[in-house]
Amino acid sequence: MLNLPNKKIFEKKRIAAIDVGSNSVHMLVVDMESTNSFTIIASEKDQVRLAASIDENGNLTNEALNKSIVVLKKMKEIADGLRAQIRAVGTSALREAKNGTDFVAKLYKKTGIDIEIISGHEEARLVYLGVQQGLPIQGKSTLIVDIGGGSTEIVVGQWGEERFATSLKLGCVRLTQGFIHTDPLGDDHLRALELYINTRLEPVLSEVERIGFDCAVGSSGTIKSIKSLVLGLTNTPPLQTMHGSTLTAKEIWTAKEALLRARSLKERKQLPGLDSKRADIIVAGLFVLSSITKILGIREWTISLTALREGILFDTMLRDGVWLQGDTSDVRWRSVRSFGQKFHVDEAHAFHITSFAVSLFDQLTFKHSLPSAWREFLRSAAYLHECGLFIGHTGHHKHTFYFIRNASLPGFTTREMQIIATIVRYHRKRMPRDNDEVYCDFDKEIQKAVNICAAILRLAVSLDRGRQGKIQEIIVKENSSSKMSLAVHLRATHDIELEMYEAAIEKKAFENVFMCSLEIVLEQ
Repeated sequence: MLNLPNKKIFEKKRIAAIDVGSNSVHMLVVDMESTNSFTIIASEKDQVRLAASIDENGNLTNEALNKSIVVLKKMKEIADGLRAQIRAVGTSALREAKNGTDFVAKLYKKTGIDIEIISGHEEARLVYLGVQQGLPIQGKSTLIVDIGGGSTEIVVGQWGEERFATSLKLGCVRLTQGFIHTDPLGDDHLRALELYINTRLEPVLSEVERIGFDCAVGSSGTIKSIKSLVLGLTNTPPLQTMHGSTLTAKEIWTAKEALLRARSLKERKQLPGLDSKRADIIVAGLFVLSSITKILGIREWTISLTALREGILFDTMLRDGVWLQGDTSDVRWRSVRSFGQKFHVDEAHAFHITSFAVSLFDQLTFKHSLPSAWREFLRSAAYLHECGLFIGHTGHHKHTFYFIRNASLPGFTTREMQIIATIVRYHRKRMPRDNDEVYCDFDKEIQKAVNICAAILRLAVSLDRGRQGKIQEIIVKENSSSKMSLAVHLRATHDIELEMYEAAIEKKAFENVFMCSLEIVLEQ
């Protein structure tokens, strides 16, 4: 393994985390003081109701687009004014709408905010990561439930790792649209709603019961609204903060009785403590929470005010702060290694190639100026580049491309998986063509970055062609603006004729991408 230059583990950052949810769009701007603490600078929230804006063809409407543009432009202006790095994720409504990808592309064009559409499992993971930052649950087996507008995330975690995580299409906006068609509420609709929820919860909750948990945490607007309603119904003064407070099963039944008595929307809006903006969707959200409470026999819930947005913040810090080897807190590197092990990659060779690739990336920063995210994409691609050998040697780069492109790796977005897959696709044979699958969908900047990473990976692979780790160190030197040399140092007095031959072939792609000549020199 190569000795790489040390990297900073932590660097203070100002980050704006934006959650484009199915009900609302939230932004949290913070100063990250350390890897586990932050100071809130600003927060914004607007109700957009994307889940309610999907038409009969499964597409988000132009009205929803225009409303989202207005909201996101305002948030972008605030974040830019505070000089914050923006990271935005989209959840249930965006990942399920047929035009979700196109919708996000239009938002980027109009607002400059690049939204990552995350999977349900990734959303659950980020919720768990966020809750961990706000509550002392590290040593406990904890059930976390987040009832959103389009989906409900259910996680059981312990010691920072998810033992079980899933996302169900049981969001309060979605269920309201599907089952609550009358005002006042109809008994038949309510019975159908409860049956539907129970039917979909029971198989998932049976797995939760099998695993077991010590405490239950609720982290959504739904549970906070129900707690607020209970306080109003019992004439209890508002809490200084709901974070860390509890909602008992008895209080849930109290809230349910009150909501079922207030059959009309007008009556629900007048209930003490209930936010009138949630009066139309609170019944569906409460039914989900009460069903989970009853099925699992939960006596009380702990309320968390930290969830997805805080998960985004700390995941961003983990991405920027963990390097080649990763550590136990780096879910992305664990995901990569776990995926590689499924395909029985040769780890010694994989680590050696990864070392070369990352070392080259670092030494060539003066030429490519790519942000650190690309270092991680390259690292992941280098480690996984031979997964396709699981099927056979012929075309194994294409097999690996398919495997990664269609995988679901915790910690990575769909687009990031496509980028990693594409880098691997071109680690051998030819370099990309403009009309190639997936590659053609990237914008010019991403295509350029993929070319750079692929050229580096090709050279790294050639330098361990014999798979014996003969080369100990590689040093890049800039001889002039149009010429570089690559000094290759041996681990011992080994013969590296094969590696030098292969490197001479692969350097052509490198020279084309970096627009310079490359001389490979053996130094003893």
